Amino acid sequence: MKKYFKEYTEHLSAIILLFYILGFSYQYCYYQYFDIKIQYYVALTDIIFQSIGNVLKSAVIFCLINVTLDIIYDLFSAKFLTRAKNKNKYDRMTEQKKKRVDRYFKYSVEKVRPFYTFILLFITMVAGIYIFDDKFYFLLILLPNLIYGTYKIIPKENRESDKTFSSVLGVMLFIILLGSYCYWGYSEASDVSNSYSSKVIKTDKIYTGDNKHKFIGETSQYIFVLNKNNDVVTVINKGNLNEMNVEPNRYEIEDIRQKKKQIDAFADKYIHKEVPKEPIKKK
Repeated sequence: MKKYFKEYTEHLSAIILLFYILGFSYQYCYYQYFDIKIQYYVALTDIIFQSIGNVLKSAVIFCLINVTLDIIYDLFSAKFLTRAKNKNKYDRMTEQKKKRVDRYFKYSVEKVRPFYTFILLFITMVAGIYIFDDKFYFLLILLPNLIYGTYKIIPKENRESDKTFSSVLGVMLFIILLGSYCYWGYSEASDVSNSYSSKVIKTDKIYTGDNKHKFIGETSQYIFVLNKNNDVVTVINKGNLNEMNVEPNRYEIEDIRQKKKQIDAFADKYIHKEVPKEPIKKK
């Protein structure tokens, strides 16, 4: 534990710099979609806190993918072990021989695990290209796992070559993450521009609940509001606001209600439709 803590503290400045670069890249590409030079409005704390949420989300996705691959591999390997034991008459072996066989099977399964999980990941990537509409977005999610899987399956001849190989993969991973965060920021901005205002605010001059003005983002000191009629962005300094009201978006709520009514009508017509009962014949 002390060893890992020491390594973490030694690389703390590099980790903070990584968070800053990824966070700024995301915000820059997001606001660049609306032609906003965010570097003039954002503070260091805004970037760090933004990147923490995104990095944690990426880490959770990375872990979930690895766990899923391991579970799938364990299911297949369990079936393989059962067949192998039945074929070699495992039940008739002595306890000592069973222990040796168990150790051998466990060693064999763990030895080939990185290779087979890498194959599963590659198959998933190929299948996802044909299934998902946003293929690039899907590939960006899986690429960090592919880099990690590549590191595990390639043999390391010595410590020096391992260090060099790790550095190369680290640079590749950084480039992939940088490209991913830029793409995610721009993609999210596109989604925001085509959806309802995520936050309805009311000041003495602007109201984002009128379906004309749209709240598109904020920093610790500024609020950004888009006029959908002319694509002009108004930058509001929070320090100049005496009062700001936040409320639900009535247009979004009404749209959700209408969609719910359509779903209920469809369900009543096709799913919950009663089958006419046949008349009971009198004997």
